[in-house]
Amino acid sequence: MKPINKFFHTNWRKSTIISIAFAFMTLFSCKDQDIMFREYVVEGGITYLGAVSGLKARVGLNRLELIFSIADATTTKVGVYWNDYQDSVMINIGETSSIQQIINLPEGQYSLFVKSFNKDGDSSNPVELITHTVGDSYFANLVHRGIKTKSTSFNNDLSIEWHNLDGINGARFTYLIYTDTLNKEKRIFIANETIFTQIEDYKQGTTFKRITYYSPDNQWLDTIIPAVIPESSLMVDKKIGKVVNYSTQNASNAASNFYDGNPANMWLTDNNYPEYASIDLGYEVPVSGFGIWPSYQQTNGRADPRAPTKIKFEGSLDNTVWTVIGEFDYDNGMYYYERIFETPVTNARYVRITGVECISAPVYNTAIGGAGTKLMNLAELDVFFRIE
Repeated sequence: MKPINKFFHTNWRKSTIISIAFAFMTLFSCKDQDIMFREYVVEGGITYLGAVSGLKARVGLNRLELIFSIADATTTKVGVYWNDYQDSVMINIGETSSIQQIINLPEGQYSLFVKSFNKDGDSSNPVELITHTVGDSYFANLVHRGIKTKSTSFNNDLSIEWHNLDGINGARFTYLIYTDTLNKEKRIFIANETIFTQIEDYKQGTTFKRITYYSPDNQWLDTIIPAVIPESSLMVDKKIGKVVNYSTQNASNAASNFYDGNPANMWLTDNNYPEYASIDLGYEVPVSGFGIWPSYQQTNGRADPRAPTKIKFEGSLDNTVWTVIGEFDYDNGMYYYERIFETPVTNARYVRITGVECISAPVYNTAIGGAGTKLMNLAELDVFFRIE
C-alpha cells in the first residue's frame, strides 16, 4: 500500500479545524441574535380575527348602507374607517352574522376600511371598499325623461314620443300620469326602452305629468325623484290640418311641406321677402307658441341658412281677420335645432307665419347663403296650445 500524500493529509486537517471553528461561531452568533430580538417577540404570538365577508354598499342621498357577514364567531364589534382613518363608526355585533348598517356620509367618493374586533381587542386585517354617496350636486343634474313630441288630434288621444333616458345618472323608469275621459287619474308605466306612447282615453285639454325615478346604483336605498312640473302645452296633431295659402313655392319644394310632419322635406320660396304660409289647424285652440325647424343639409349636417332674420306670427278664427301674435328675431345660423317661440295665448283656428326679411345669411357654399340671399327655405312648423 502506498502512503497517503502528505500534502493532502495536511490540508484535510486544516479544513476540518476551520469547519469546527465556524460551527461554534454560528452557534454563539445565533444565540446573540436570539438575545437581541427577544424583547420584540410577543409571547404566545399575535391573534388575528377573520375579516368580514361579502362587503358591499347601497348608495343613497348623503348616506349609504353597508352590507357584510361576520366570518369569525368571536367578533364583538366592527369598525368602519374613512378619511385616512380620521373618521369612523363602530358597529356592535349581536347574535346575527348578517349585518346591514346605515352610515350617514356627505356626497362624495369614499375608500372605506372595515376591521373586526373581539372582546380582547384583537383585530382582523382591514377590508377595503370603494364606494360613494350622492347629494345636492347629483340631484341638481336630474330631469324627468325628455319628450320629443307631444300632440293630440282632439279625439281623446295623446301621443308622446320620448327622448332617450338619462342612463348616466341612473334613471330607471318613468310614470305618465294623466286624467282619463271618466275624470279619473291614470298612471302608465313607461319602460326605458319605450320610445312612443299612445293614449286613447285622454280627457281633452287637461294637464299631465311625467315622473322619472332614479337610483344611482339600482339598489334603491333611496328613491330619488326630481321636482314634478305638470305639462302646460301640447302640439296640434298635423294630421287634422294643412297649408291653405302661401306666397310662393319652388317646384317640388312645396309650401305644403311646411306642415306635413316630415322635417326631411322643405318649403322653398321663389321670390323675395316677405314670404308667408297660412295653416288651417283643423281645430280652434288657445295658441301659446310655435316651433320652426330649418331645412337640414345632408352633406355636412348643418341647417340651411336661407331663412329669415325676422319672423311674424298671426292668428285668425275665420282666415280673414288676422291678429298679430308676435314678431321675433330668427336665428338663421347653420346650427340645426328647432327654434321655439313662446307667444301670448291667443285663440285661433288659423295661423299665418311670415318671413319678414333676411338682412344677412351665413355662407353655406357658393350657391347657398351669403349677401343677397332672397329665397327662404324652411322645413317644418309646430303649433303649441295651452292646456290646464
